[in-house]
Amino acid sequence: MAKKLNQITNIKWKEIVACYVMAFFVFSAIAIGANWQAAQEDSGVRIGVQLAATALLLVSLALYCYFADRKTMEALRNTVAMFVTMLVNYVMIYLLAFWDTYGVYLAPFALTSLIMSLIVSGKSGFFANFVLVMLYFMQSINWQMNATVGTENYFYIMFGGVVQMVFASYILGKDYRHLRYVVVGLCLGIIAALCTGISFIMFNDQWNWAVLGIKAACAFASGMIGVMLMFVLVPLFEKLFKVTSVFRFSEIATSDNELMRKLFEKAPGTYNHSLTVATYVEACAMAIGQSAVTARAAAYYHDVGKMKNPSYFSENQLGGVNPHDSMTPEASVNMIKLHTVNGLAIAKEYDLPKEVQAAIMEHHGTMPLKYFYLKAKKYTDGDLPYDGYCYDGPKPTSKISAILMICDASEAALRSSGDKSKAEKIVDDIVSERLAFEQFSDCDITMKEIDIIKSTIITTYMGIRHKRVKYPDVKLTGDK
Repeated sequence: MAKKLNQITNIKWKEIVACYVMAFFVFSAIAIGANWQAAQEDSGVRIGVQLAATALLLVSLALYCYFADRKTMEALRNTVAMFVTMLVNYVMIYLLAFWDTYGVYLAPFALTSLIMSLIVSGKSGFFANFVLVMLYFMQSINWQMNATVGTENYFYIMFGGVVQMVFASYILGKDYRHLRYVVVGLCLGIIAALCTGISFIMFNDQWNWAVLGIKAACAFASGMIGVMLMFVLVPLFEKLFKVTSVFRFSEIATSDNELMRKLFEKAPGTYNHSLTVATYVEACAMAIGQSAVTARAAAYYHDVGKMKNPSYFSENQLGGVNPHDSMTPEASVNMIKLHTVNGLAIAKEYDLPKEVQAAIMEHHGTMPLKYFYLKAKKYTDGDLPYDGYCYDGPKPTSKISAILMICDASEAALRSSGDKSKAEKIVDDIVSERLAFEQFSDCDITMKEIDIIKSTIITTYMGIRHKRVKYPDVKLTGDK
């Protein structure tokens, strides 16, 4: 049964269940251990309640991830990263709450949302943060009802924690500019301070403005504390769990790095082709709501494997010598196909993100190499099957890989044609061919999005090939 589920959903159920069971024991142990004295004094009912509530919350998290954000479950490292992030946030809240009167207001309740939105998903980050807040709120209520902390703090844990995590999850977005996160920290601080004020006024008849001011100041500081911790933990989690944040994509999505310099030196034609394709891919990604910086990084490195044998690719044949003229079509196909395999090896050597590695392998899918197929067909009587003249795949498994597939072929064809009047037909034909070969069957791109991509490519092409005013053929001397 588990094997069948694995095949249907690409989820390793045994490992995922083990992660959730481990999380159940860890969170339960922290909650019970932190309140061990109170737990010993009761009849064990509160311990049972704590265990049952923790289990229900984790089951609800599992259901949410499965039905609303399945990619979190399909990669085990994402699930592990989610629970470690929750655990770090939970322990941090617990430690800060030791300062009974003000500590809970310093707690970075939105930290899980901040980190998860960068390294995994904002959707799963939102619900994981909600479960975290509920776990801590439940622990506080279960064993500390008679504590001096008071109802106000319990209300703030729920009200302030939920409001902060909503803002962190859905207003933040995936931005790679560090200054934006400073602004986010300030916004979260203001929101936390407002929640503190609401909590204080609701549960106090006698308003002590000095106490309110201290609580609001602590709450405001929690926003910046959360962002600072995010900057510290995200790079650590990237290395630890092999996940990639937008900061890493922005770091590699630049022509001023070692690998791109090598590509320029060894294959200048491919380098310039990659930069142009990146322009198309980035525009298309933004048009359909995908990460522009991830798309640009994928486009920069999609043909990096051509560094191994640059002269076998037309854009690098600057001297006019084409080694394929003396090769059989089958040998040429094998040589061309190597650039994806070599590209993957280079990407692994330079520790490029998994998304970029996938794009390198997927941007040609299983399409035939048309030029060499037609060349071989000239020497063949009757029909010639496509077998042996196609890329090995896999087909695109993400929207960004699908965009890259269309833009890569379109850029080459449009550059070769140079005729603006035929641009729309060229792009239409490229997309139609790939649809005929079912290249988009493994990703969730829609026909509407494909139409948007086509129109964006045309618009971008017209912008790149715009006309300029002809400069007069007169040399100015500088004398008046």
